[in-house]
Amino acid sequence: MRASLLTRALLVGASGWFLVLACGSRTGLPPGRVISSAGSDGLAGAPPDPGCTTAADCPQPPPDRCGSAACTDGVCSLDVGEVCDDGDPCTVDACTPMGCTFTSGRVDADGDGAFATGTTADPKAALGCGKDCDDTTSEIFPGAIELCDGLDNDCNGIVDDGTQLQVTGMAPIQVSPPDAEHAEAAGLAFDGESFGASMTSWFGRSQGQFQQLTAQGQLVGPPQRVARVNAAAYGGSLVWSGERYLTAYQDARQSQNYEIYFDLLNRKGERLIPDLRVTIADDYSLRPSVVWTGAEGLLIWDDRRFEDGGGTSAIFGQRVSIEGKLIGANVQLSPPGLEAENAGVALSDAGLGIAFVSLDAAGTSSVKFMTTSRSLGEISGPTAIDFENADGPVVTALKDEYVVTFHQFDSVTYGPSIFGVVIGKDGVMRAPQSMTVGAAHAQGNATYSYGDRFVMVWADDQDGRYQLYAQIFDKKLAPMSTRLRLTTTQTDTHAASIAPSADGGLGVLYTDENNGKPKTFFTRLDCKAAFELK
Repeated sequence: MRASLLTRALLVGASGWFLVLACGSRTGLPPGRVISSAGSDGLAGAPPDPGCTTAADCPQPPPDRCGSAACTDGVCSLDVGEVCDDGDPCTVDACTPMGCTFTSGRVDADGDGAFATGTTADPKAALGCGKDCDDTTSEIFPGAIELCDGLDNDCNGIVDDGTQLQVTGMAPIQVSPPDAEHAEAAGLAFDGESFGASMTSWFGRSQGQFQQLTAQGQLVGPPQRVARVNAAAYGGSLVWSGERYLTAYQDARQSQNYEIYFDLLNRKGERLIPDLRVTIADDYSLRPSVVWTGAEGLLIWDDRRFEDGGGTSAIFGQRVSIEGKLIGANVQLSPPGLEAENAGVALSDAGLGIAFVSLDAAGTSSVKFMTTSRSLGEISGPTAIDFENADGPVVTALKDEYVVTFHQFDSVTYGPSIFGVVIGKDGVMRAPQSMTVGAAHAQGNATYSYGDRFVMVWADDQDGRYQLYAQIFDKKLAPMSTRLRLTTTQTDTHAASIAPSADGGLGVLYTDENNGKPKTFFTRLDCKAAFELK
């Protein structure tokens, strides 16, 4: 829209004193400074000071208006013209000596024939100027072939749609050191080039270790010991920030009292900072999870600091900067007096979803769900999932909804299935439902979200011993793929961690009980695009 009204503002003075009224002056003079006209007296004893010598000394037109400034006989004048705005966010509006001009700001930087959503000023801005959801690569544009790469190639809002996961043809690879007495899987992440695996290995006492793996699971170099202390330590949760790994773990260096520690690691697992102590509390702090918000790390764990005084275990959180510094203090997230432990967590656009186990006076477990902001300052809930003996919760974020998956455990045996419940964007919790069938017992699960659907890996005894299986589910927990068997061993396999690789596949780190001497192994699910399946 163009305004046609033209006004003229002239700075007028009485007997030689002038006040600058317009803003935007290039002189840097403070607003409201009194300047004298040519020939008038300035400060006492000082020579006359003209208000301006050139037009550049004068206040200029606002950026969105045409006009000009002038300096005549030391006096500024300002012509303010029309507003240059045609109402189209996809044009570049400018003022020229001939008046306003409006030129297209649409951009196709990658040359794929599709305009970016923004303009030359900000191609990623959601202005509706085009439909190319990533104008930095010619492989992503509306109508592109969907590839196995963990990206939304055709810009329909769905990652890797039409692709299928398949069991790899490779044999499982032992990740834990051959000389370890036993080892257990802890965490898995992908850095864009290789996997990082976290595990707990025993050499007389436990120690947390990191092992770099290729995208296909081959070992790269020796394992790195994370916490180099003369005390029991465990492998922990692991996440890649885009530049380094963030990990959180528990160890007993403080007089055999387990506390939470945090480290930053490079691709090889080498520490970049001294171990950062997160908790300073009586009794144990255990089972930390770490998530990356894009700006900082969030740690969630269960804490026993109140138990010596007759209190209960609780869920706590802590913010950590990318430099490895604590941001604020430990924050109690679960309500005081509520027994809370073993938390699962996932980050969504809205904030953090947390599910945890709560025990009643009789020792019966249940799972409760709550949300909090990324600053850990706004807490909603918790709400109980109506399911007896629920345990081992895992949280998955599906855009503006959450899914909580869990198993049953009565302190002796596991139930027959992995169960799930959906929490809608309105906060309403759907009824729990069975997600797996055909087994007498099922335990543990790990998930990866595609935004509109998710893949789950779990262990059950459908084929005799506990083996790992994988299946894709939609937002209503309905199966979208057949059940895939990942392991075929004569011993139990369980405790999976999963992470996506750049080729759209999924790495799977797990524990093989190995006849009473557990080892950590790696396998993977390969991705096949729709055009490869025809």
